[in-house]
Amino acid sequence: MALVRHVLVLLLATASLAGEQARPVPSAIPGTQLLNTTTVTGPLEVRPATADHEAVLAGLSYTKQRYSARPEILLPVFVATYRDALFAGGWKLIETPKIDKMPPPEGTVSLAAQYMENTRNIYTRISRTPDGAYEINVADVGEEDWTAVLAKECRLPISSLLFDKDRPTIRLFESAPTLKKLSDTLKRKSAPVVEIQGHMDNVGEADAPARQVLSEARAKAVADWLIADGVPKTKISSKGYGKLRPVADNDSDLGRALNRRIEIARPGCTR
Repeated sequence: MALVRHVLVLLLATASLAGEQARPVPSAIPGTQLLNTTTVTGPLEVRPATADHEAVLAGLSYTKQRYSARPEILLPVFVATYRDALFAGGWKLIETPKIDKMPPPEGTVSLAAQYMENTRNIYTRISRTPDGAYEINVADVGEEDWTAVLAKECRLPISSLLFDKDRPTIRLFESAPTLKKLSDTLKRKSAPVVEIQGHMDNVGEADAPARQVLSEARAKAVADWLIADGVPKTKISSKGYGKLRPVADNDSDLGRALNRRIEIARPGCTR
């Protein structure tokens, strides 16, 4: 119980400062030591793909903090502590492993959540290995400078736009902060004209026409939302590219998730 109270208090304390400088990010377990902190380029895989849902990816990059092992803290206690603390701190739980079955799951166990408050749009995945060591991964989408990325890179991959599986329907509850951030970026006077691009994974030649149609419909759905929110029609167009422009290997779930994306591109820009 002491562990639960400690993590909960720290999470609630940082959550109360969400509108100020502090980020409401998960806290470490008492008595564990931070081993290293790294910044990973590329989106965070918040939740892998399942039979019913596409994978949840977020961010252009994320921070990974790895902590020392505390094997005496049982896995159900570890999961319940972070699950309850995240929920109480205002996070939306995206994935939580089942801990009521015996024996508990083998291998690395992860739970994931999203924090949405005002301009805050933060994703976390907390993973524990069998020896008790664990990682806290955080992608802070709300703090990313998308204007600078478009100016420097010519294109901006948007990982945190979520759709119903194999459909063009945007999952608005989870995607609203990302859509609003994108809208605000494109409504600036200095914002360039852009193309909303839909890209898909590779699921075989027989499905190529369907994937092309889906990529077009998803790009149009994003463009329509932006126009309805006040982005001038003259500033955006939409186009689907199907599976023609992969950015990763299609032989893995993560690779397919990276290829199944929305990108914002500046036409004619090749830097």
